Amino acid sequence: MATGIMTEALAIGLMVLIVPALLINLYFTSLMLDRWPRFRHRLGALFTTCGADTSSCAIVVRTPYARLFGGTPNVHVGIVWNLALLGLALSWMLTGRVAVPWPYLIVGAVSVLVGLYLVRALVVDLRQPCPL
Repeated sequence: MATGIMTEALAIGLMVLIVPALLINLYFTSLMLDRWPRFRHRLGALFTTCGADTSSCAIVVRTPYARLFGGTPNVHVGIVWNLALLGLALSWMLTGRVAVPWPYLIVGAVSVLVGLYLVRALVVDLRQPCPL
């Protein structure tokens, strides 16, 4: 019984981490496409309430750094990755077993490296404090 509770707790923990990341990716998508103004405004207000300054984010999404994957926006790759992780968490809940397939580990490691590169680009190259 304790194992099932632990598995469920890990799945819920993963979901709690993924939902904000998915919202950030959707916010950046709305900035890139210049669509969904009410949705963008609500998410921007939420992020501001959390202490984030979103004023420079619109600049950042229009730079070449926002499209590292053969012209595909980084946020679109992020949305797919977030949905895959939500699926992984759901599989943990349904099977009662925590297992992370190798492709997830590889993509996770690459995500960390790309994230570090983009943080460096924000701070050093763009000098933009986009906190999301």
